[in-house]
Amino acid sequence: MHTSVTKRAFAAGRSRTIAVGIVMAIVCSAASAGAAALITGADVKDGSLTGKDIKDGSLAKGDLDGNVRDALSIRVTGGLPTQTFKASNDTVKNTKDGVEFGPYADGGAEGGSVCTSVLNGDPFSDVKHLAFEARYTATGDTGGVGVPYLRVFLVNNNHDAIFSPNTQAPDPDVDEGPFHTWVATAGSWRYDDDGGNGPDSPFAEIRHDHATEKISKICVSVGNSAGTNLSGLLRTLEVNSKDYSFGL
Repeated sequence: MHTSVTKRAFAAGRSRTIAVGIVMAIVCSAASAGAAALITGADVKDGSLTGKDIKDGSLAKGDLDGNVRDALSIRVTGGLPTQTFKASNDTVKNTKDGVEFGPYADGGAEGGSVCTSVLNGDPFSDVKHLAFEARYTATGDTGGVGVPYLRVFLVNNNHDAIFSPNTQAPDPDVDEGPFHTWVATAGSWRYDDDGGNGPDSPFAEIRHDHATEKISKICVSVGNSAGTNLSGLLRTLEVNSKDYSFGL
């Protein structure tokens, strides 16, 4: 009886193994057929896909080939002016470490900017993303007022929208010394109020209210704010889909 039960159990187990093998073969075959039917780049007509066809956040830089990544990451080398960048005065220089500002003995009365023309002529509504990485130092504490700031100049430089790290609520990221990355378009801004006399508003609100105004330049600045022996260093600037890094 024991031998008979064992043989039946073995036969049943073997049958189940064969059945599972058949099912797996069918599934793998279907998967292979599905993979073979996937659309490849050769099936897509050049120029037929645009950014609107790709879901936001669905592609990371790692998903892009080297040529595309290189097109989005741009190294800004050489003395200013270079490429789409220029300095407002000779206190702003592109160095091996990035764009240096100052030092300004009187950071309240002196300062400088590095500006790009990459979006010149486009409406303010076209600004989707702005971020920059920078640091600053001064003799003594500036209370955060000496921090680098970003401005979008509009209507032939007659108006500007400004992002000030020191006015960001609830906890401004403005420590002197270390590098900071500020995502300006995720913060609050002011319009025609460089002095910070009025309250900030969300970037989306400022952009909506001035959507059709044409961009004349985008600048990162240090100085004309506060601080003794104020200096700054800008390493990167992100404008929409392009990342600019500075150095020689």
